[in-house]
Amino acid sequence: MERLANKVAIITGAAKGMGVAHARRFASEGALVAMTGIDEARGRAEAAAIGGLVRFYPHDVTLA
Repeated sequence: MERLANKVAIITGAAKGMGVAHARRFASEGALVAMTGIDEARGRAEAAAIGGLVRFYPHDVTLA
């Protein structure tokens, strides 16, 4: 299905666990997905595995 076609999703903590699961699901529904997280190598690998209009951006949302 394409329920999220022409929508953009920004998912934090998307290098593993629930974040990457959400990224997969949103992409399968047609969304453009911006994945973010602190584990850059894993995040980029997950984004590449999902393919399509999915990109990973290194990003730390914790307070310093």
